[in-house]
Amino acid sequence: MKDIASTHIDGSQPLPEGASICSRKVARSGHISFEGHPYFISKSLAGRYIRLIILDNRLIVDTAIPLHKEYRLA
Repeated sequence: MKDIASTHIDGSQPLPEGASICSRKVARSGHISFEGHPYFISKSLAGRYIRLIILDNRLIVDTAIPLHKEYRLA
């Protein structure tokens, strides 16, 4: 198992002790399932994998939406 004490949420903030991480794919409806229960996340994330942090009976959704744009400069 990965040592979560040295894992970081956003590259700078370490995860709290006792936290665990998993991932789920968001359904077209915007829902995920965790331990047999549905949770609505967002329809805009449909088809994407998101990271879940489980800590002290809490399910924390941790996601970043990548964006790449290109503009022609005049």
